[in-house]
Amino acid sequence: MRTISKKLLTIALAGALAITWAVPSGAKKKSRPVVLGTDPATDWGSNVDPQLSPIGQQLGMELTEASINKVDKKNLEFIIGVAALPGSGGIPEFVRYVWTITVDGELIQLDGKFTNYHRGACDPTAGTCPPPRDPGTAPFMVRGNCTDNGGAAVTCEEIGLVNGSFDAAAGTISVPVSLELLGAKPGSKIAHGIQPGSNFAGVWAIPSAWASQGNMPLDELILTKTYVVPRR
Repeated sequence: MRTISKKLLTIALAGALAITWAVPSGAKKKSRPVVLGTDPATDWGSNVDPQLSPIGQQLGMELTEASINKVDKKNLEFIIGVAALPGSGGIPEFVRYVWTITVDGELIQLDGKFTNYHRGACDPTAGTCPPPRDPGTAPFMVRGNCTDNGGAAVTCEEIGLVNGSFDAAAGTISVPVSLELLGAKPGSKIAHGIQPGSNFAGVWAIPSAWASQGNMPLDELILTKTYVVPRR
């Protein structure tokens, strides 16, 4: 009986090990975000006064990292890392995040806030008003076809509207955007962008009532790497 029990135990263990190893081999690997740029956690507002950094952290505007993650075959996730992020995403309607990129050489911007009803509901400069709309929570406008109005405010056409998420615990703002909306495809290159006629380049965290100016206290993160959309 002991011999039979040992044989049965050996067979059972072998089967369990086979199952254990079989699961990971067939499991789908979760992609990891690709970091495209980093920034010191103590330089918000240094373009005006180096002593302003603590205020930037309290407002959720002290940028630290920018990365892109492929969610699935059709969607990417743009992730902005900050040194600290209040549960309210800073001061709603006041803290603005702008990510300027090129997609295969074409300029695209992600422009949004924790709440953005005053501009997200009706923005005549982007061709979205009238009629007014409900932009939803954490609205980010995907913008392109920007025009320099001879020294006045640069206007950009709104290509689409997406809704991001603010994670106070992780200190991240995540913005999902489809490849179709970006005009991208597998193999497309997403790189650091500069908006003609303004100072917007890379990722910016800046105060905003309705618009922003480059002489305001801000933080800027330069993208030092190019993201290539995976083919798989």
